[in-house]
Amino acid sequence: MLSIKSTSQVCDQLSIALKKKRKWMKHSRDKAAQLSGVPAPTIRRFEDSGDISLRQLLMLCQVYDDLSSFDNIFSLPKARTMDELIKIKGGTQ
Repeated sequence: MLSIKSTSQVCDQLSIALKKKRKWMKHSRDKAAQLSGVPAPTIRRFEDSGDISLRQLLMLCQVYDDLSSFDNIFSLPKARTMDELIKIKGGTQ
């Protein structure tokens, strides 16, 4: 599927959003680390470079009430016809 954004752009956007939310909550990196279990140097690396493991990203999202943002990340498209519904419900394995 064609995407306008690159993976590095998405990583950068996520790291900027986390940093803004962390600062809005008046949390230092050390406080975010204490609350999430993600080491402060890892948070710094993520905010500086966008590099973080998925598990650690989810741990940070949980602290900042953004974990539900991932609920529909791999959702199937909505069916517009009966044939599409059959394909979505039974044709994927």
